Amino acid sequence: MRHHTDTSEILLRGMRAALDAWGGKQNGSPRPLYWILRLQLAETGLAARGSTVKDVLGQVPESIRADVDRFREGSRAYWADVRYASLEPITQLWGTIVNSLRVVTGSDRATAVQRKVFAYPADSLVAFFRACRERMEIADELYHTFKAMPAPELQALAALLNVHVDATLDSPTMIRLVRLLDHEGPMSVHEHEDLSAISNTHLVDAAFRGLRSHA
Repeated sequence: MRHHTDTSEILLRGMRAALDAWGGKQNGSPRPLYWILRLQLAETGLAARGSTVKDVLGQVPESIRADVDRFREGSRAYWADVRYASLEPITQLWGTIVNSLRVVTGSDRATAVQRKVFAYPADSLVAFFRACRERMEIADELYHTFKAMPAPELQALAALLNVHVDATLDSPTMIRLVRLLDHEGPMSVHEHEDLSAISNTHLVDAAFRGLRSHA
């Protein structure tokens, strides 16, 4: 139980730090994903300094308010499902990131509902991961937390949060990495092309090669 609590605290600390960085120096305000994550923090009672949903909604730029309202309606309906009732509140936020990665990479793990609810552009997700990496100690905590989890999407999160790699974090690199980790067994021709495109970076380490390329 102690490990579970510690993991939740790390995930919450990382999410708060990422949104602080994204909303500050990186200016996340034009992106609906930024506001959805901030609203989720407020709705679950996890926002720092007691920020309320009303507070957050009052800061959403008018130019994207309709998009934020649409995404929020879908997100609230999705997470209201009884199957998610027992999850830790912070899981909702990181679940939004995982589901969005599934959708943006065209994963066959994404359901029809997820493709509708989590259809955020790739550059928004890249901006989120860059914000996560603003503070090395936060990124390192998240990296080690996700690295210990076997699910392929979480292994992808770990790689994207590793501040010690030499890869440029951009949309094509992110999409290739997540697609490669999304499947099991022998690699397809397209997956070999993805692997070749990022194999000169440390995103592809020995453990990753063992997971797919030697299957």
